[in-house]
Amino acid sequence: MKKQNPAVVYGLIGAAILIVFGLVMQMYMTSSMKKLVDSGDSVSPFKFLGFAIISFLVIVAVYIFCIIKTIKDYRKVNPQYTYRKLVGQGLLTTLLIAVVSTAFSILYSQVIDRGAMKKNIELTEKIFDNMSMPDEQKEKALEGVRNQNPVRQAMTSLGLTLFCGLIVSLISASVLNKRGKELAGNPNNLT
Repeated sequence: MKKQNPAVVYGLIGAAILIVFGLVMQMYMTSSMKKLVDSGDSVSPFKFLGFAIISFLVIVAVYIFCIIKTIKDYRKVNPQYTYRKLVGQGLLTTLLIAVVSTAFSILYSQVIDRGAMKKNIELTEKIFDNMSMPDEQKEKALEGVRNQNPVRQAMTSLGLTLFCGLIVSLISASVLNKRGKELAGNPNNLT
C-alpha cells in the first residue's frame, strides 16, 4: 500500500482549519457589526484592529504548522529526500491550503450565501456613518468596500500566500534538512 503524500494530507487539513476559522470569524464579525449598528455608538476604527491581528496570527500559525509537519513527515516517508524536495513539499502544502480555502471562500460568497457580501457592505456603511473621521476618508474607504472584486482579491491573496509559503518552506527545509548537515561537503546535496 502506497503512503499518502504528506503535502496533500496537511494541505487539506490546513485548508479545512482555515475554512472553519473563516466561517466562525465571519459570523463573529457580522454579529459584532450588527451590535455596533444597533447601539448607534460612535465607532473607533481601531476597535477591529485586534480582531485583524489575531486572525492574521492564526492564519500564519496554520500555514507554518502545516509546512513544518509536511517536511518532517516527508523526511520519514522518503529517506532519500533532498533540500529541493523538502522545499517543494512545503510549497505544495502552501498551494493546496491557499487554493482550497480561496475556492471555498469564492464559492461561499458567490453561490452559498450571495447576500452575505451585500449585508456586510450595508453594515460597514452604517458603521462608517457612526465613525468620527473626515467625510473624505469615509467616502474613500466606502468606495473601496463597494468596489471589491473577489477574483482579483483571490489572485492577489494566492500570490502573496505562495511567496510567503516559499519563504517559510525555504527556512523550514533549511532547518529540518538533517542530511544537509551530515553531508555538508557534498555538492550534490541540493539536487
